[in-house]
Amino acid sequence: RLYDRVSGALRIEVMEKGEVVKKSVSQVQFDMPERVIRENNFHAADKAWNSIADTCADAINHIAGTRLTRYRRLGLKDHLEAPLRCNRLKRETLESMWSAISDRKTMMVDYLNAKARLLGIERLAWYDQTAPLPFGGNSSLSWDEACRITVETFHGFSPDFGQFAEQALAEGWIEAENRAGKRQGGFCTDLPVKKQSRIFMTFTDSPDSMSTLAHELGHAYHSHVLRDRPVFLRDYPMNLAETASTFAEAVLGEQRLAQAKTSEQKLSILDGMLGDSVAFLMNIHARFLFEDAFHKKRAEGELAAEELSALMLEAQKQAYANGLADEGWNPRFWASKLHFYITEIPFYNFPYTFGYLLSLGVYAMAEDLGQEFPEQYKKLLIATGCEETEDAVQSTIGQDLTQPDFWNKSLDIVEQRVAQYKELAQSMS
Repeated sequence: RLYDRVSGALRIEVMEKGEVVKKSVSQVQFDMPERVIRENNFHAADKAWNSIADTCADAINHIAGTRLTRYRRLGLKDHLEAPLRCNRLKRETLESMWSAISDRKTMMVDYLNAKARLLGIERLAWYDQTAPLPFGGNSSLSWDEACRITVETFHGFSPDFGQFAEQALAEGWIEAENRAGKRQGGFCTDLPVKKQSRIFMTFTDSPDSMSTLAHELGHAYHSHVLRDRPVFLRDYPMNLAETASTFAEAVLGEQRLAQAKTSEQKLSILDGMLGDSVAFLMNIHARFLFEDAFHKKRAEGELAAEELSALMLEAQKQAYANGLADEGWNPRFWASKLHFYITEIPFYNFPYTFGYLLSLGVYAMAEDLGQEFPEQYKKLLIATGCEETEDAVQSTIGQDLTQPDFWNKSLDIVEQRVAQYKELAQSMS
């Protein structure tokens, strides 16, 4: 509550296109084409966060301290045991995943450098990561068109998935109006008694919004597959929830890439895909590294704001393999990122990376197995409601998550996308 109160009151003034614009820090984005505007927004927001850094430090210290005290009284081994239990995950699986990612950082730095060249700058800064490419490629599309493309794509993967998406749209399960005062993004909630789901999102006539639609339909389909199971066999952890949603995004993304007609379109689609890869393999890795180091130090006492910033800077440099400009980091990210202050869920980070890489591995299997795969996928979704994560994957698709081989197969897909991106970028230079 303390964090919500002080962060919600933060306002900044920033120069944009010759005018002073007032906005809340939650409205700060870095997807504008003009670099000077991105930079101005970043520094204005950073200054605002610095003004309440001590209060944020008090809040995050209190949250971690309370958790550590509770864990100690419960006899837990360390600060990772609770989030691992929440995700029904073995420690060796998490370690294997991060190890595979750490060994493959070079390809992500190659992508960052290729994007920097396209943007005409030497190296990307934090606020350049989501900058649009300097040419057309991401054309707008209507809601009806986005729905048609999504349904057709899901039908191509699985008639059952396609029919479910049609039902959700036809029966009005999705509220997607873009109106004043409504937040961006999307959310899916389950209605177990009615055996239905509801999706709330803001459609902005963009391919990104179509991806959000696919993501939320992936969540809804997960619940749909489990709808007739006993209630105690329908509860799946966050890491497996994100697998279903991200898999749906992957199906749509690969279809869009295959149908792209120009190099500009392909490059824009790949840039979006690899931007997601940076988020999952670098940004979220930095969050995990920071939170892990913070909890270890917090066991010895409270940390000042400056110490938290130093930990974050170290985590970012490690997770990004020093792939950003020397002055391009965001050491106060520990203050600005809401996820660190969600008290109900510890380590609100690695489940996203887990779901992303598991979904890529599952997608690779779908391409290999063809028509046999949809039923295997449904078996996997059913198993998520009652089995440990490793057991669910092993019993349905025969993969061992404790070994790096599976994670490297998923990362191979990312590497292929990076190679394609670099080739297209080189041809357009």
